[in-house]
Amino acid sequence: MPLADGSSIDPKNHVAAVAKAITLLELFGEGSVELTLAELVDRGGYTRTTTHRLLSTLELMGWLERSGERYRLSLAVFRLGSSVMNGLQLRNEASHVLSELAAHYGDDVYLVVPDGPRAVCLERIEGETPIHVMVLDIGRSLPLYVGGGPVALLAHREQELLPRVLEDAPCVTPTGLSMDEPAVRLMLEETRARGYSRSMEDVTHGVGAFGAPIFNARGVAVGAISIGGMVDNIVPRERELSSGLLKAAGDISRRMGYSA
Repeated sequence: MPLADGSSIDPKNHVAAVAKAITLLELFGEGSVELTLAELVDRGGYTRTTTHRLLSTLELMGWLERSGERYRLSLAVFRLGSSVMNGLQLRNEASHVLSELAAHYGDDVYLVVPDGPRAVCLERIEGETPIHVMVLDIGRSLPLYVGGGPVALLAHREQELLPRVLEDAPCVTPTGLSMDEPAVRLMLEETRARGYSRSMEDVTHGVGAFGAPIFNARGVAVGAISIGGMVDNIVPRERELSSGLLKAAGDISRRMGYSA
């Protein structure tokens, strides 16, 4: 099966129905806002029966809407696209600030965004410290209840995201600490009261981090930044690091259109 970049994958490792469904969705990106079943059959190249089944499934899952005989993309598609664009904007706006933060304090800094019950790292910039922690490298993720950035993010979207976190799996940190719901809620409350999160050896033994949220123009926490390193090195500098971190988070938030 050919991919967009011209490469191919083993047919055993893909689901044909999913590939066909995506092909149909992509037809709406060719200047046609609405398409009929007949038009989709003609342009997609699948049988009428197959096309109808795919469209019915996409409609059931909320990716397509139907008005009479015509289909169109639903708002779910646009929300997904907006999420991607927001992530790209956030990374662009944060890059310079993060570089300055890492250069000034010499510690590694991270940028994370929510992805269901987890937080994904969009950017990681190394400081001058000789020891670098690679647990949260670009593209990797952590549960929202551990780590500096994830906890800072969850603390400001608790009502929306915590139920998903609690449904996903028991809250057990990578270092083996178990937390029940009251303990998680208390941690989030303390984070909001303090203004930043404290992650001490919950992800990796001997390693800690501080995290702060980033808000968009609507006041929604769309991401978080953190600064971390060996506990013995960052804890004595907590006041200094947290102050710099909060300033950096505020700068990025303003770049995103946030006004307190």
